[in-house]
Amino acid sequence: MQVGNPATGPAGQSKLVVSLKGHTDAVIALAFTPDRCLLASGSRDGRARLWNVASATPGERAMLGTHGDQFVSVAFAPNGRMLAAGTASAGGVRVFDVSEKSPQEISPLRGARGSIDAVAFSPDNKLVAGAGEDRTLRVWEAGPGVKGEPRTQLIGHGGPIRALAFAPDGQGIATAAQDSTVRLWALSRIRSWERAVLPHPGEVTAVAYSPDGKTVATACLDGAIRLWDPTAIKPTPRAEFREHQNGLRLLLVSPDSRTLISVSDGPRAVNWDLHTGQLLREWQVPAGRVAGVALTPDGRYLATGAVDGAVAVHRIADKRS
Repeated sequence: MQVGNPATGPAGQSKLVVSLKGHTDAVIALAFTPDRCLLASGSRDGRARLWNVASATPGERAMLGTHGDQFVSVAFAPNGRMLAAGTASAGGVRVFDVSEKSPQEISPLRGARGSIDAVAFSPDNKLVAGAGEDRTLRVWEAGPGVKGEPRTQLIGHGGPIRALAFAPDGQGIATAAQDSTVRLWALSRIRSWERAVLPHPGEVTAVAYSPDGKTVATACLDGAIRLWDPTAIKPTPRAEFREHQNGLRLLLVSPDSRTLISVSDGPRAVNWDLHTGQLLREWQVPAGRVAGVALTPDGRYLATGAVDGAVAVHRIADKRS
């Protein structure tokens, strides 16, 4: 098994580009639109906000839902026109049309019990996946006129699900859970099923597919990032990257499938060569008590939500080719 080389790459200083005030309690959910123009945030203060972050005067664009709605996970559709928000206790996902200045709720997606800690849209914008405390992966149809009942429910995890990701072709989903596993699911309108289980030595906190579909990256509480071949019948880690000392929160693979970006508590952002395991660069982000994090799809900008409600956006990478 290849072990990622922790040899140091050059350190870079992040640059604060946006500071946003409005929340009064911990910001636990964040997501960027694919074009990096909008940022969604959900807070323990019972408010969810949509922010303009690319304008000359960044600031709040709109509120989402009503006061008291506590959204613990958020995700934009690839086309940037819809936002899915997982609720803390109502056991569902709320979908909003954010294409206009004033967001409009499309439909509630029902069926879950307990908080929805992870949500994602399929690459074709037609499906929403959600999972959380009740250990079940659900997939709903998205868009106006849907009935709101799950099209697919998949059971297998022995603990709450903390992260999920669609495969680039939309025909599979990876789920990461407290039960020390990542599970790969095959999706079909006729029948969906569990295709593989990826065992870990501890709780798994993040999962990401490479855009070329050849790699699944996972982050475990033991501090290791592991790379897996999602097509293997009995997957085993083909590489491990060990450099983070604190809890890993987020993984992202760059659009060219060459660079892995990892974010851990601190916060700390590291760029890895996905193929050699070399640590390419570490980006220094001002230390703080962070409750939520998000990356832009190109990995250039990191949003952080603090426990006091402050939201910040830092540039953490040079322009990628």
